[in-house]
Formats: sequence, structure tokens, C-alpha cells
Amino acid sequence: METPRPAPYTSSAAHITGPPVAETEDDLLESDDPACRELLDRYVAAFEKADVDALERLLREDAVLEMPPFLSWFSGREEFGRFIRWVCARRGPWRMAPARANGQPALVAYADGGDGVLRAHSLQVLAIGKDGIARNVVFGSPALFAVFGLPARL
Repeated sequence: METPRPAPYTSSAAHITGPPVAETEDDLLESDDPACRELLDRYVAAFEKADVDALERLLREDAVLEMPPFLSWFSGREEFGRFIRWVCARRGPWRMAPARANGQPALVAYADGGDGVLRAHSLQVLAIGKDGIARNVVFGSPALFAVFGLPARL
């Protein structure tokens, strides 16, 4: 039985044709797979440079960005990229570090709040397929950093 998805974020340019394609375990790379590590490293480099074009090239066409508990989610490379472009224009610079969450590859993100101090921002849990990043679930709770034994500031 499938769990219903929340209503997608829509913008005037959004063209949602149906629910996001679900990944299967066979489609996903293990977090210790060198191809997964290489893609994750490229994602970090692109995000830290605010190079959204490079970041978009790492996404599958049907990539999904979710941010629980918010009901908004972004479906498709273009919508995902549009949101990240908005984020990078309003916040940064960013620093990211690899992590693991529930056995999946993850990243912790620190953002500059405008005073030069990098503060805990979010935990991003990724599903990485053989053909790119399929899903990014972003938990925007800096309190999670303590759970992972990470500092609140860099």
C-alpha cells in the first residue's frame, strides 16, 4: 500500500504530471560505493560554490526535494534547481560535510547567517541512483546536529 504524497509545490512554470517516480533498492547506490561517493563530492562542491547549473546536472530528471514537516516539495530537475537557486541567492556561503542517516548517504549543511559564522542549518538525506540524485530529504532542524555529535558552529 502506498502512502499518499502531499500536494506538490506549484509555481506558474511548474508542470506536475503525476507523483514522483519511486526509487527501488535496485536503482540506488550503496553509500560506500565509489560512484556514490564521487557524485556526493561533486554535489558538495557545486552547492558550496552555489553552482546550481552543475548541481542540476547531478540530478535525475525526476529528482524530488522534500523538506518535512513542510508540505511543499519540488518535483523534477527544473523545479528542484529553481528552489536551490533561490536558496543560494538568499543564504550562504555554505559548508557541507558527509554523514549517514538510516544507512543512506547524507550531508550536514552549515550556512553563514551574514556575520561570517557558519551555523548548523540542515541535514540532507539523499537517495542516489546509478543515473544521479533521485531524492533529497532536507531536515531543517539544527538540533539534529547534536544527535550526530556535530558542532552547532564551525
